Amino acid sequence: MRLGCEVTAVDINPVAWLILKCTLEYPQKFAGQRKRLPEFALADTEFMTAYLKAKGLQPADIAQYVGCMGRTTPDRQQGDLFARLHLTEEDLEADLAWHVRAWGLWVLKQARTHLAHFYPTYAEYCRLKPYARVELDTDEPLKLVPVSDDGEPQIDLLNAGFDRTYLESEANPRWIAKPTVAYLWARTVKCKACRATVPLLKTRWLVKKDNKRVLLTMTPNSERTGVVFGLDRNAKVVGGNAAQKRESDKRQGSGTISRAGATCPCCGTIMTMTDIQLEARAGRIGEELVAAVTDGPSGKEYREVTFLERSLGSDVDEALAKAFAALPFGELQEPISAERPSPNTRGVSGLTRYGVTTWSNVFSRRQRLAIASLSLAQRSVREHQLFPRDSTGWGEAICCYLACALSRFADRASVIATWQSGAEQINHTFAKFVLQLPWDFAESNPLADSSGGFLQGVEWVSRFLVHSLNATSCAPAPTLIRESAITAVSGKFDQIVTDPPYYDAIPYSDLMDFFYVWLRRTLEGLSGSMSNAFSEPLGPKWDRDKGDGELVDQPGRFENDVARSRQIYESGMAVVFRKCYDCLADAGRLVVVFANKSPDAWEALVAALIRSGFTVDGSWPIQTERAARTNALTSATLASSIWLVCRKRDPLARAGWDTQVLKEMESNITTKLREFWDAGIRGPDFIWAATGPALEAYSRYPAVKKASEPGALMSVADFLGHVRRIVVDFVVGRVLSHGESEPTPGDHPLDDVTTYYLLHRNDFGLKEAPAGPCILYAVSCALSERELADQYELLARGGDAADVDDADSDDDGDGDTEETSSGGGGKYKLKDWRNRKHRSLGMETTSGRAIPLIDQVHKLMQLWVAGDVVKVNEYLDSRALRRSQVFAQLIQALIEKSRAEGCSEECSILERLQNYLRTVGSVAQTALGLE
Repeated sequence: MRLGCEVTAVDINPVAWLILKCTLEYPQKFAGQRKRLPEFALADTEFMTAYLKAKGLQPADIAQYVGCMGRTTPDRQQGDLFARLHLTEEDLEADLAWHVRAWGLWVLKQARTHLAHFYPTYAEYCRLKPYARVELDTDEPLKLVPVSDDGEPQIDLLNAGFDRTYLESEANPRWIAKPTVAYLWARTVKCKACRATVPLLKTRWLVKKDNKRVLLTMTPNSERTGVVFGLDRNAKVVGGNAAQKRESDKRQGSGTISRAGATCPCCGTIMTMTDIQLEARAGRIGEELVAAVTDGPSGKEYREVTFLERSLGSDVDEALAKAFAALPFGELQEPISAERPSPNTRGVSGLTRYGVTTWSNVFSRRQRLAIASLSLAQRSVREHQLFPRDSTGWGEAICCYLACALSRFADRASVIATWQSGAEQINHTFAKFVLQLPWDFAESNPLADSSGGFLQGVEWVSRFLVHSLNATSCAPAPTLIRESAITAVSGKFDQIVTDPPYYDAIPYSDLMDFFYVWLRRTLEGLSGSMSNAFSEPLGPKWDRDKGDGELVDQPGRFENDVARSRQIYESGMAVVFRKCYDCLADAGRLVVVFANKSPDAWEALVAALIRSGFTVDGSWPIQTERAARTNALTSATLASSIWLVCRKRDPLARAGWDTQVLKEMESNITTKLREFWDAGIRGPDFIWAATGPALEAYSRYPAVKKASEPGALMSVADFLGHVRRIVVDFVVGRVLSHGESEPTPGDHPLDDVTTYYLLHRNDFGLKEAPAGPCILYAVSCALSERELADQYELLARGGDAADVDDADSDDDGDGDTEETSSGGGGKYKLKDWRNRKHRSLGMETTSGRAIPLIDQVHKLMQLWVAGDVVKVNEYLDSRALRRSQVFAQLIQALIEKSRAEGCSEECSILERLQNYLRTVGSVAQTALGLE
């Protein structure tokens, strides 16, 4: 659109369709348009201060200007002020983004009148400069701040006993309001032995920084029926070096639950995960408020929970019933499917193992009340006709943007959101493309002007709107279609761009139901198209009768028939690409954006493209993924998307031969690999970035015959196997030569197992890695992850050999260690050389299997540490390692890697072994003493 193209956008899911309207339709439609701000906004000092500041006025001028706002017709004094500041009545006319901000503020004020009672603000007696708490001779260090009729805190009432002169001096203590920004909760279960209430806490660290350490304390109560929580606001650092400090922090902050189960703090009994699941399914999992996070003058502060905050339950229930009675469709009774979508992801099905069977269970009672109250306030924006009803859709656009802000708030207002002890903020629900139930969760305050508050969502949406209004100001109007792409689109297009579903990696519709259930209640009745879009209880899935719908590979929708699900997915992809072929102009281009690490996904995509009549004309790896997203910080998800540019293949093209195609592919790929490497592309990105240039040779033909097998065809899998091997050899060559050279295609200097080891070590070191890239690397080396784990004992599965700090790991919930976007579940870790203890390591076996070079290195390291020089020499001679150049290169590469990773012991042994080899040379040696 920014280039002036006429755009048609299609999506079958109503949530995605709404996003398209907010990103394409409304910005283009209202770009350059301005309307007078609502009267309530003109009378709001805080809002107008921000608005006039954005227009460039100075603080002194803003103060005068705000004093004259709120009058429709300016009097002479106001007119004089306008003239002096070079302003007119037109300056009270704002773009759509500022109207969204204004109505967002109005919505919050309406909701505040209903919610302020449930989110009380407390004040502490403090000195402002220097900031410090002042102890009082009373058992009540906190005071509840009174609120006005509209729910606004009235801190001045607490300080009414101080005169103006006293309050002007910041050195004098006074009551300071500290709004609560988050409530920290723990799920609870009854101990199966003593029946005490056991809080399920993964860690007790609330914040752990160099200059700020707050620890939640926990002691059994006098009856030993539960625990009493407290705070250690100055938790000490114990230990001399980093490792000792880390271990001490782990002990100090240990919670009650780990992968093994939950330990009762009153009697020490361990409840297994099975025990907890049974309790959850029976509805016997509870919740307990453990601490509150407040916004103080110098940042986040932590305090104990008050009696009032613990006793709001009955009031919440009554208000909740009234709120949902006023909302369309009532309570959130829409079900969560217990069917696991596919072996590679749980989607939302994992929630049901813990009794979370409807979307209502995904939100606590007060969270549901907060979102429902905001939804009702948003609906009243149009129901009370607070903005003019016109045919332009201006009011509809405002309501849709407010609904997006509400969705953003809901993302941080579920029982899946957790507290980030490092950033001191609430983590959003969708940290991964899977919803897992954490043991402890954080509840945001919708009234707080901080991360997790409703106004923050409004501000994010408004900032985007400013950008999109500018970007689409000269663009033609787009066409948006909420239907299946294969039935609703006709005509010819010069370019078609699609980002297809990633096989079985992401159950899109299941996850989007999180937002769908709230949007249908908020937007019902806004317009005919909105009501129709959100008329069904849940978002569209696959329609078996029509053979159409959301196209993803989900065996759970086909009685867990994996083959059937895959066949429908691949056939559906071919149908979609054939539709693209029919709708594409003869000289047009199809652009396919793909960022999946699964070999199966790529094979399905390429096969569908070729079968539909396309040939790859070009490709680019483009860094499209946000580096700071949680999924990227905790896994090896792709940082780049591969953009495949395709054109229609000549219908008269004849089949090619594999020898010719492979030769052409190798010629195309060699130069590109150097370019990608020099550009800093690494890991799985590097392997898939090379796929595009390689496909230019293969996709030119409708079929590729095997010269050595009459009648046989080279499959997509065969071809991509050749491509991956060339890329792998390139990377290994760079690692062995420290980036100075690479082998020529077809040259395999290392065995497959050692090649895999170097690939894995180069990207992940000795840390845990998601299964997706591990499987990809294994397949590229003609291996499987099972062989590497079971047969070669090179890999350890997640949790088997990983020294994971439970307090810091991201495995926060029901114990699933899956990485949904990587194309495989679980995690793997290279075994350290010390842990490879099987007797046949580095030795000939009865099967006659070749000994991997990495096994020989690890065997030598173990012999060296044992101090047996005779066996060291014998092993070197029996394996002819003294004269092996690639062995010497591997030793040097491992030295570099271990040094960079801080593995000092490994580095030292390898260096001494290397020096020994240089000293004794290539001649067989008799026994020598070891240093």
